[in-house]
Amino acid sequence: MTPRELEEARSELRRRRRAILEATREAGAEHEALRTAERGHELEEEAQAEQGLVDLERVGAAERLELRRIDAAMARLEDGLYGTCAACGGAIDGRRLKALPWAVRCAGCEEAREAVAR
Repeated sequence: MTPRELEEARSELRRRRRAILEATREAGAEHEALRTAERGHELEEEAQAEQGLVDLERVGAAERLELRRIDAAMARLEDGLYGTCAACGGAIDGRRLKALPWAVRCAGCEEAREAVAR
């Protein structure tokens, strides 16, 4: 990858990380509001509030996973390994990295891995 492509990848990873952290803060505030809502609501409203808490917890897990992937990609950038397939050592296509900037395997190796997992 060219230095410009690496810098673009770094900027995109940072942008995504900031967006996730902001969304997490907003979700946390919403979670707290739902948790401390008055208990005098009708049963249906309470059920909706509880479902909202469950949904927020699921989003939190997905966001934590994406943050781990982003942090790992940032480490690969720093180590000079970004864009190199962890399985075959070949280059990961730039289009794949634009779509999945945390990708660790090229499309061929990822497809082979998924085929084995089935």
